[in-house]
This record gives sequence, C-alpha cells and structure tokens, in this order.
Amino acid sequence: MKVKLNSEQEKMRLRIQELYNEAMNYFKNKPTNIPSSRMEDIINELGFLGHKLHMQLNPKPKHHRYMIENSGMQPEDPDFYYHIHPIEDLLKYLDDPHANDDPEDVTLDEKFEFKVYTRRWGHEDLYNITRNKDGWYISHLSHEGQGGKNAEPILSYILRHDSVSYPQNLPRVMEDIWIRAKDEGLTKEQVQEMLKQVADWISIVEENYPSDIGR
Repeated sequence: MKVKLNSEQEKMRLRIQELYNEAMNYFKNKPTNIPSSRMEDIINELGFLGHKLHMQLNPKPKHHRYMIENSGMQPEDPDFYYHIHPIEDLLKYLDDPHANDDPEDVTLDEKFEFKVYTRRWGHEDLYNITRNKDGWYISHLSHEGQGGKNAEPILSYILRHDSVSYPQNLPRVMEDIWIRAKDEGLTKEQVQEMLKQVADWISIVEENYPSDIGR
C-alpha cells in the first residue's frame, strides 16, 4: 500500500523519480548527453527535494539501518539525501512503507560447527561456536570463552594453543559474518556455510605450513 501524498507532495515525488531515473541512466553509462555538471545539479535538487518531502511526512520515511550507519547521520539531517542511495530508499518507501524494514536477526544463540585441520594431530578438530549478542562463544576440548564480534581474543588463543597457522585477517572476516547475519537476517544454514568456508581457509593455511623450514 503506497504512502498517501497530497498534491504538492505527489509533484515532489514525481520530480524526484524523474531526477533519479536521469541519474541512474548516467551511472549505468547508457547513451546520454549528461555532463558532470548536470549530475551535480541533479544531486543537489534531489537532496533538497528529498529532505523537504521527508520532513513533511508523518510518520517519517524509514531507511535501512545500514544506510543510516554508513551515512553517519540521521534521515532528518538536511544533508542526508544528497546521495543517490537514500533517494532510492525514499522512493521504495513511498511505494511500500515496509520496503526498508530491516531483516530479523534469526541466528542469535544458534550453535555452529567449525572444523579445522591441525598438523599437530593430523586430522580435523571440531570447534563449537555459538553466535550471541556479544559476538562468538567458542569452545574446543578444555578451552572455551567469549569473543567479540571478531571472535577475539578467544579464537586466536585456541588456534595458537594447538599451533595452528591462520590468516592474519581472520578477525575481520569473522566480524563481517556476524554483522551480515544481523543486517541481512541470514539463516542458520547460510551462517554455517560461511563459517565452513572460513574453517576451510584456515585449514588450507595450516596444511601448507612450510614444516621443512619452520619449527
């Protein structure tokens, strides 16, 4: 169900849609004669109209959480709409007030398997990982503990305890998985598949350790 607009607001919506279409043609490199100065004019007008329409509506248009976080400002900020993506969200909201609803985080407190090969034992070891509100809770044999969203410091501690070599940017990837699970509402199967890829990545590094050189 579309948002109800008065005649003035509908004119603004139509103008915003027109400018948005023109901008998208420019970005997609379609045959146009739009100079860069025209693009600047388009963005400026979109920013002005987007903010004006936003402030007139009640309730206020809803935007994705990541959109607000990435912009570093609230939608009511006069500068918020001086970018094509918030404008795109605004148009979607006007067509459907639920279009920008954030997905539900469905994997909190779910348990996952994390199988890593170790040279020390010559086989895969099973790590049990639980995704919770604070990050990742990891347990392996007698070692367990709470890590942050990047699984640190517990994950690297357990890996080092078993003399496992692992990629330097492992914490960043673990944090990316945690954030995507929240922002995209990933299923348990999707998170498990991502963790499997990470575990396989660690195993490849471990299996290729230059044992004839290193100690």
